[in-house]
Amino acid sequence: MRPVNDFKPLLDSLPETAKMAQIIKRAEQLNRLNQLLQLQLPAPVKGMVTLANLRGESAILLCKTQMEASKVRMYSRSILQILQNEFKVSVKKVKVKVENSSQK
Repeated sequence: MRPVNDFKPLLDSLPETAKMAQIIKRAEQLNRLNQLLQLQLPAPVKGMVTLANLRGESAILLCKTQMEASKVRMYSRSILQILQNEFKVSVKKVKVKVENSSQK
């Protein structure tokens, strides 16, 4: 069995390429935006949704269950307005997806 102190942070193991740096920077930006979005979400959907990506004119939101996704879809116009007005994100639509639990 491998001693616990032999483990290194994942980022230390990755190659130092420009592409990897771009991916890490984008992930950090999405994470920060998601954290700020969580504070602004309408109360009925707080904690039910995660900003997964910004792709073209779409914000991709991720929910754990289909029931949560249905509820979040009811608030998609409000979430879109928050992204546009509060965070100046140039998206025109929100796509709500359900997390694929078989990949866990």
